Amino acid sequence: MYLEKPVELQVEVTQKCNYNCGFCFNQNVQAQGKELGLEQLKKIVDKAGEEGIERIRFTGGEPLLREDTFQILEHAKGKGLYVLLNTNASLVDEAAAEKIEACVDSVLVSLHAFDGVSEAKLSGGKGAFEKKIAAIKALAGKKILLRVGTILSKENIENLEKFHELVLELGLENWALFRPIPSPQNKQPVSGDEMAKAVEKLNKINRENGSEFLIENALPFCCCEPEDAKRAAVGGANDDGHTKLSVDCGGKIKPSYYLDQDLGNVLEVSFKEAWESDFMKRLHALEFIAEPCHKCKHLVECRGGSRFSALFCNGSLYSLDPLADPEKYWSELEGKSG
Repeated sequence: MYLEKPVELQVEVTQKCNYNCGFCFNQNVQAQGKELGLEQLKKIVDKAGEEGIERIRFTGGEPLLREDTFQILEHAKGKGLYVLLNTNASLVDEAAAEKIEACVDSVLVSLHAFDGVSEAKLSGGKGAFEKKIAAIKALAGKKILLRVGTILSKENIENLEKFHELVLELGLENWALFRPIPSPQNKQPVSGDEMAKAVEKLNKINRENGSEFLIENALPFCCCEPEDAKRAAVGGANDDGHTKLSVDCGGKIKPSYYLDQDLGNVLEVSFKEAWESDFMKRLHALEFIAEPCHKCKHLVECRGGSRFSALFCNGSLYSLDPLADPEKYWSELEGKSG
């Protein structure tokens, strides 16, 4: 399970956003103060390349709100890195799509509403849905890997089939689903039963269409029938610092967007030092999991679900993920992990 270095560096260039989605964790985070400047961000890019990190993702907030974002993207591309961009696409027109094509390899567009009414309710933006669809179509015509991502909020789970219809209508092959992250305003954005419904619906969509759309952030396999969850979810590899490191807009290196463990200032500490810190060694050794997880046969893939959610909702990295219910499914979980 241990990697010598992270496969991806995630860099938050701003916390500012022109949307106000209720389920977004970032809107509940206190501003970090002054954002890193262009030259500082270029140094981070250079450091990533020098340390052999091949993928760098720029995110926010909404990254394109920064006037110098394209300079940052161009610098990363010029260094030979695989460049990824997360965006709500609100600022993407045909001209912006052409600029993105020139300096970005992969774009993840947030798609959390399936029509104009649901988009207006979500972000409050008049005409925002039509603009987003136009942006997706513009990006779809470019030589980039285009992905759309949907948060599995309660409303979105109920309307998952409508999202799938939209994905098909747009001719998109890459649709990522994400379990919502608890926030101070909403510690239980979805219940285990609701997540089980999402898993059931997603597996049905994949089965009937020959697709492989997955829940890509950490989800405990015991949130529902474990084998069903395993078919629908990647597991815990993409979360909590297992394969990636994050840098917030103030320059702090962290295990992930949400897990706020301070691994040092990015301008003072190498990524190697952060990756090999005592905390990260313990995390990679799967020390920070609940006791029942140690005996679960799905441990290597599930990794105990979201460690941030366990800490945030249950007070400890050694707690169960709030969606986990190992007692209910223990007969299907017990066994040699691997």
